Amino acid sequence: MPQRQEKYSRLFTSSLILTSPGIAVLFLLVILHLIVWQAALAAGVIILLGTGYILSSHYSHVEKLKEYITALRQLKGKDPLPGIPSAAGSFLYPELNLSLSRMAQERQQYRRQLEAVTEGNEAILSSLPDPLIMLGKKRQIIRGNPAAQAIFGDNITGRELSTILRNPGILSAVDSVENSSENISRFVEFKIHGRVERYMLARIARMNEQTWDGTRVIVSLHDQTAAKKVDQMRGDFIANASHELKTPLASLMGFIETLKGPAKDDPEAQQRFLNIMQDQSERMSHLVSDLLSLSRIELLEHTPPTGITDLNNIITKITEGLHTQIENKQITIRKDLSPDLENSIPVLGDAEALTQLFQNLLENAVKYGHKGTTVTIRGKAYGPGSQGMRRLGRPSVAIAIIDQGDGIPREHIPRLTERFYRVDAARSRELGGTGLGLAIVKHIVNRHRGVLTIDSEVGRGSTFTVYLPKAAMSEMNLPAWESSNLA
Repeated sequence: MPQRQEKYSRLFTSSLILTSPGIAVLFLLVILHLIVWQAALAAGVIILLGTGYILSSHYSHVEKLKEYITALRQLKGKDPLPGIPSAAGSFLYPELNLSLSRMAQERQQYRRQLEAVTEGNEAILSSLPDPLIMLGKKRQIIRGNPAAQAIFGDNITGRELSTILRNPGILSAVDSVENSSENISRFVEFKIHGRVERYMLARIARMNEQTWDGTRVIVSLHDQTAAKKVDQMRGDFIANASHELKTPLASLMGFIETLKGPAKDDPEAQQRFLNIMQDQSERMSHLVSDLLSLSRIELLEHTPPTGITDLNNIITKITEGLHTQIENKQITIRKDLSPDLENSIPVLGDAEALTQLFQNLLENAVKYGHKGTTVTIRGKAYGPGSQGMRRLGRPSVAIAIIDQGDGIPREHIPRLTERFYRVDAARSRELGGTGLGLAIVKHIVNRHRGVLTIDSEVGRGSTFTVYLPKAAMSEMNLPAWESSNLA
């Protein structure tokens, strides 16, 4: 009702303004006695009503055009254009319909072109493997691409950069680039701390012009972990190999000298020394193989696997491969899996690496378990609110390898995963151990963003439990998940 009253009021006022010159002329004619006042009054009323009728039709048309323009403004995505209102009854400007229709079509075409360009840019940003962070004024994060969200989380938009990157060098470089009047770039190397350290190179660049979303500075991060690991691997390999190979090489050299000298004509001594030399050679071969394997695992440790692996198949193949050792020691392998894991144990992981992990654990369980005892493989799935969920921050699977051996004194447990650390060095070498098996296990678990726990009781045996992220088949392309403390 108020809108209708406002409409009539506007119509009456407009009609009165437009007819005022004619009414003034009629009033002048009455004063000059050229027409009688009754005729002037009738003529004035007719002029006023006629003008009001014409304006009423025009205002109705304008109102429809106003609604049409409002509908155009509310269009979203690929919505079709609303129908143009009819120009029937508009005596003042019927061509206005055609002009608005052309404008709307051009606007819709331009909008679709803009959306296509935007979608293309978004696709490019999403496919970039390097993390990108777009910053506005005062280091406010406008958005980040999926690679950045995989590292820093999905809720980074609107936050201040220092809440996710607390590195003073990066923050100082961002301020320097943002406040500069020139288009400059800065490079900063930094490290992301956590169970798996990552080395990054940040490139901070200023935008040439103000963008539609307010981006002023772009921070691109380049992962240099692999290159750093290669350099570190060279040094570690040389140091470890020189230390561990020194003893067997010295033994081989000594036996060779003995065979060439005092034992030259002693067949019995020759056979005994050759057997020892063969054992030492095999030990060196295993040592080099394990060192190379450990180096490869460390090189990939910063990139979590995204494939689906069934641990049930892996464990079954490993136990079949250990058949000879199991029979020789009369070991019994017992599986104790929860009902939901009996047919399949799907985890997020790399099949080759997980095979090596459980190969090492099961070999140790058979090797160090007492003759005639049982090795138990226990599996359990953990969902929301459970222990495994709290350990990894997501649903997980725990596989425990339980042996019945001598056990490990508690003071040795924290150091078991160190390179070449042995509780009983002589026994380990006697059984063919290189001292790298559990170090390899630790790094494989780290790469899978899992957890390794060790429990042992002297005289009763040991339990090695591996927690790994559980996966459903729908997670085949799940993005990398990782929890890091940043500095």
